[in-house]
Amino acid sequence: MSFDGRRGGVPRIDHTDPLPGYEIPTSRWAEPYQSPTTELWIVHLRRPEGASLDDRLVDTLTARTKAILTELMAKQDELAAQVRTGSSEL
Repeated sequence: MSFDGRRGGVPRIDHTDPLPGYEIPTSRWAEPYQSPTTELWIVHLRRPEGASLDDRLVDTLTARTKAILTELMAKQDELAAQVRTGSSEL
């Protein structure tokens, strides 16, 4: 953000300035949502290209409850970590 002298000291927001309140996502997953038609909980990977490393990895998860969806996300995270390190314990 810079101050523009021509505008009486009003701050000018650059296109490169971060949005207020925005935090860089740390999770592999986007925000889970509930489908209005089926009432199932759905979540997608932020970067689905990583799912092609192993057939057991998926880019979309669907569950009846948010608790089950959270468990499935954790299992997929564990599997993805194992695929990245090259171990195959599952």
